[in-house]
Amino acid sequence: PDLPKHKGLTMFVVPMREQGVTVRPLRQISGESAFNEVFFDGLEIAEDATVGPVDGGWGVAMTTLMFERMALLAALDEMPWSVENFVEPLLESGALDDPRMRQRLAEVTVDLLALRWSAYRALSALGNGRIPGPEAGLGKIGVIEAGRLGAEFVAEALGPDALEGEMGALAAEMPGMRSAGGTEEILRNTIGERVLGLPPEPRADKGMPFSELSSNGRRGKESPVES
Repeated sequence: PDLPKHKGLTMFVVPMREQGVTVRPLRQISGESAFNEVFFDGLEIAEDATVGPVDGGWGVAMTTLMFERMALLAALDEMPWSVENFVEPLLESGALDDPRMRQRLAEVTVDLLALRWSAYRALSALGNGRIPGPEAGLGKIGVIEAGRLGAEFVAEALGPDALEGEMGALAAEMPGMRSAGGTEEILRNTIGERVLGLPPEPRADKGMPFSELSSNGRRGKESPVES
C-alpha cells in the first residue's frame, strides 16, 4: 500500500481448482458466460507460481493484453463475419437495390478491408521481432465495431427475423466483447496518448501511493483504499 499504482504488483499462475478459488459466471445477453467473477479467499500458492519478476506484474499484464488484442485482430479471417456473410442473406431480398443500403454495405466493407491490412502490418511487425504495440488495440475496437455494424445492417435490411441464428448470436455477443481485452474507453485513451501523441487525461492520483488515496480518490489517509 505504500507504493504508487502499477508498482508492487506481481503476477501468479493460480490453479483454478484450488481450495479458496470461487468462480461465478456472468451471464451475458447472448446466453453465454464468457466472463466471470473470481474470488480468492485464504488462498495459498507456491513461490514458484510467479510469472515474470516480483513487483513487475503490471508490465507482464500489459504484455499479455497486447498479445490478446493482437490475436483477435490476426484471427479476423477466421471470424464469422465478413463482407460475404453480410451480403449473402440479402441477395434474394432486393435490399441492395436501395442506394442507401449499398452505402451502408460499402462502409462496412471499407472497415473490414482496413482491418485486414492493419492485421498484415501488425503481423509483419511480429515477424520482425517487435511486440504488439497499442495499435493492436485499435484493431480490436475495429473488429468488434465491424461485427456490430454488419449485424445491424442485415437486421435493418431484412427485419428482426434476420436476427435468428448466426446474425442474432453475433449481435448479442458484440456488446460484451467491447469489454474483453480492455474496454474501448481505455483503448481509445491509450491510442490517443501513445500513438497520436494527444495530451493525457488529468490524473491527480498518478504516482500517489495507495495508502494516501482516500475512498473519494483524493489525497488523505483517513479512508485509505484497500490494495
